[in-house]
Formats: sequence, C-alpha cells, structure tokens
Amino acid sequence: ITQNFDGVTPPTLPAGWTTTQDSGTAITWATTATGPNSAPNSAFANDPATVNMSSLVTPSIPISSSSAQLKFKNKYITESTFDGMVLEIANPAVAAGAFQDIIFAGGSFVSGGYNATISTAFMSPIAGRMAWSGTSAGGYIDTVVNLPGTANGNSIQLRWRMASDNSVAATGVNIDDVQIVSSFNCAPIIS
Repeated sequence: ITQNFDGVTPPTLPAGWTTTQDSGTAITWATTATGPNSAPNSAFANDPATVNMSSLVTPSIPISSSSAQLKFKNKYITESTFDGMVLEIANPAVAAGAFQDIIFAGGSFVSGGYNATISTAFMSPIAGRMAWSGTSAGGYIDTVVNLPGTANGNSIQLRWRMASDNSVAATGVNIDDVQIVSSFNCAPIIS
C-alpha cells in the first residue's frame, strides 16, 4: 500500500479510507491542502478544547512478509500530554481481530515513535496511553513501525486515533506518505 492523499480533492478521503467519530463530534479526519509533506494534500485531524476522539482507518491490507513495516510522515501540534494521536492495528491473528495499540499487538517503533503519556486528568479518551503529543520537532517526522510478525499471511487494518480533552485547543495532527514495505534478506546461491 502507498497513500499520499494526493489523488483526491479536499476534504475527501481516498477510496477505502474511512473516518469514525468515536467520542464527541468536534474532531474530523479529512484531506487538506494546507501544510502537506508532499504536495498537494495530507490527512488532517483538528485538536479542539472539548472531549473528542476520531479515527482514520485504512482499507484492508494483505501482509505477505514477516518483516513488513509501516512508514509514514507524521506532524503533530497538540496540547502536550493532554491531547494526542495513537496508532492501532486490527489483525485477525491477535485479539480476535479487534483493534489494539500497535505496541500491545506486537509491533515496535524503529523511529518516530510515541513521545508522551496522556494525562489521566481532564477526561481524554486515550488517558494513560503513550501517544504522539506536543509539537513534532521540525514539522514532519519519519515514523517507521515494524508490524507484528503475526500480521504475515493476514489482512490487517490500521487506524490513527486523534483524541482531545476538555481544555485547551491546538492545531492538530497530519499524516502523509503512508506506505507498507517489506525488507528481504537475500542469501547467495551456492552451486
């Protein structure tokens, strides 16, 4: 899968990508032409000053390697340690296919991982969880995630969840240039 959100007219999401209102109605995932990593668009979710959570969900993605990685560009400007974004995976081989945090499901960050724990005060829907929160240094960062080995041979879905608490608004979060890649180790052929 490769998705740079450029083949649509904002605020439309690409075919197969969906958004859900998980708590409240004030956060909306949509494409935007404002501040993409690669022009013209990125996916964006705002950060309001009320209790809300919204998810951006990929279509089903078949994984055919035990070394598959998710790579994406990630920019966040949120109320530090109170509002933030998490990444979750639905994998039929784990937890009966229910969405789980990428780390609890067996994934690991290579770079650009979570940087804060969300406060348990002020009613954030992701209170107590590790997340991307505050301001990403220098704008977009490179996030690389090793997908769980159990994803191999299964079709997964990924979702980015943006959540806010009941005080202080900020700009929000952008993701861009999403791709699933596999690295292969090649052995020489001996004859």
